Amino acid sequence: MSRRKLRVALLLLVSLWAACAKHKAAPSRRLPVGDGVWFEEGIAENDSDTESTLLRAGISWVFYPACRVGIGEGIAADPVPAPAHPLTHLPVFLVVTGDETSAGVWRQGERSVTPLSNAIWLAIKDSVQNPARYGTIAGVHLDLPFSPAEAPLYQKVISKLRSNLPSTMLISISLRSVPTAQQMETFQPLLDGCDGLVAFMAGQGATIDPVVTDALEKTWWAGFAPGSRGVWTSAKGEVRGALPERVLARLVDDTRVMFLTNLALQETVDSSFSLVPREPVSIPGFSFQTGDKLVFRQPIFADIVYHLGADVTARRFARGRVLVLPGRSESERIFTLGALADVLTGKPTLVALRVAVAEERGNIRLEVQNTTPHASMISSTANWVEVEVPSAGIREVQTGGFNRFEVYGADRNPVTLGRATIVRFFENLVNPNETIEPAHILLRGTPPRDCCVYHFHVLSASGKEVTAETQMASAGAEAVAPTPMPGK
Repeated sequence: MSRRKLRVALLLLVSLWAACAKHKAAPSRRLPVGDGVWFEEGIAENDSDTESTLLRAGISWVFYPACRVGIGEGIAADPVPAPAHPLTHLPVFLVVTGDETSAGVWRQGERSVTPLSNAIWLAIKDSVQNPARYGTIAGVHLDLPFSPAEAPLYQKVISKLRSNLPSTMLISISLRSVPTAQQMETFQPLLDGCDGLVAFMAGQGATIDPVVTDALEKTWWAGFAPGSRGVWTSAKGEVRGALPERVLARLVDDTRVMFLTNLALQETVDSSFSLVPREPVSIPGFSFQTGDKLVFRQPIFADIVYHLGADVTARRFARGRVLVLPGRSESERIFTLGALADVLTGKPTLVALRVAVAEERGNIRLEVQNTTPHASMISSTANWVEVEVPSAGIREVQTGGFNRFEVYGADRNPVTLGRATIVRFFENLVNPNETIEPAHILLRGTPPRDCCVYHFHVLSASGKEVTAETQMASAGAEAVAPTPMPGK
């Protein structure tokens, strides 16, 4: 080989080595592996056990709301307060979400890019530059509505936002529908511009197939939204807005509200319920009038659990799962963080009732407590506790916190109250960790010494039935753990 050819060859090798070195030095833009929890409304100030529960469940990071984008006189992003206590062990993704007006942010085309990116940056700037209130900030997650045609505009917003962020900070986006083959040309720049996706597989607003998502060849987390969502319509038919899950949990057993199950003519992936106030009802944040209609849709818990395991298995680009939890505390959720921890760690997902039946001044007192973070299914007939009063004579039934009651004779056929020997108390929803206000059965006489046998039946949200039968202890109340029905 001549000296000139050797020099050319060496120059080519150096060029190739430099290209390889440059490629290796480029920062990785892939999502990390693990599971996350997205606190849609943040974390309550007095919820001090949240991080320990997350760690017990094997959670790797937290998604926390940072600002909400909306359109008023212009595009605005309103900051959301930081958590009361920083997370000491888990990194945080700041979530930029949109309100009910945010779907219109793209209507001005190119003119929307700069105002939107500026509004987002101004809302999160202090948090990014002073992360101590959150702990460690790992990235920014954008949860804004968009269509495939608007993807190029979205990519430009991400590009402007990235120029303000530290080079190590990730940017991910929510994906609730996938582009068609014809739309991929305009969609691809958005995929290239972000670092990964939260693609919603099951629950509210989920329409994505995991196989199709993986074919995008972009790292992604499987998103799941098990919370219920409602729509409030006035008695005159005016739509008053969206309702959070806590309204359903609070009112579904309220005797001032009529509860109806909405039957579907075809198979659905969720259940639907209507609540109609019989009189004006006020709860924190809401005041409902007689005849208002509150329609809720609740994802099926067993379906969520199935997809949690199935949708990320053997997917090349899947990196983990993200669970979106509504409410600021466990008391505002039906599917709780504690329930999620049990699911992810393989523990039972059954309701466990502690039932106490006791004689009280010649009458009978019934106390019921759910000792688990798991809820029952919502049903007007499946969740009940009944007490047998064989010969004392019932003169009145006070339901306490139960939704309603029915009375039967010894043959379990319906009878009038004066002839009843069995009282069955119904609860539409047994909430997680709920203690139901005691019910009372008032008697004409004194109950016999061997009184009283009680039974209960609960349909757990997982679909498993739980039953028990016990006789009242002579000393008063007795607590009993539930037993799943055979074969369930």
